[in-house]
Amino acid sequence: MVTETKQRRSAGRPAAGATDLPSEAEILSRGLAAFAELGYEATSVRELSRRLGVSHNFINDRFGSKEAFWKALIDRAGSPIMEPLHELLLTTYDDELDRFRDGIRAFLRLALANADMTRIINQESGTGGPRLDYLYQRHVEPIVIALTPGFDRLVAEGRIRAVPLHVMVFSVIAMTGIANHRGILRLIGSYEDIPYSVLSQQLSEIVLDGLILDRSTG
Repeated sequence: MVTETKQRRSAGRPAAGATDLPSEAEILSRGLAAFAELGYEATSVRELSRRLGVSHNFINDRFGSKEAFWKALIDRAGSPIMEPLHELLLTTYDDELDRFRDGIRAFLRLALANADMTRIINQESGTGGPRLDYLYQRHVEPIVIALTPGFDRLVAEGRIRAVPLHVMVFSVIAMTGIANHRGILRLIGSYEDIPYSVLSQQLSEIVLDGLILDRSTG
């Protein structure tokens, strides 16, 4: 009788160690997509559980809370974008302008290839608060700190426009807004048919043409 009761109670609710649970990668990918689509406040634990195909207690049991789950997603999704940029900033360049150019192109390429993370960044930027602070301190601030010395040198040398660093960063991040405006862009033209590498190149050139004063290199 006890066994039958357990079986009835657990129907449709796989245990934490069950083999039919989604993989860790699937859990993180589906969770990120839910937050990107609905926003943090509108994404309930019940809705997350439904999309993940897990029991209602799974998120709290595995991660501790919805907020902790969100942070795990941000850390997992932020790394593919920010780690290559940090490596690029540590790479030796003969010309600092080449690093600047490559960094903008790389960021836009990586951001467009990770659209769910980009949408979440844009959402949290509009809301502000502890989640944005977490996102910024963990993933954005280290890049800004590493970028600042080279940016300041290029401004001092007159090779890029003398705009504040935050204005330059905004001009690049603004281009990632394409992730939030796919509906209207589909009506204007099929941008989704353009490979990320080509689209990021086109967007980066718009930014670079407005910032770089030295035209000696392409």
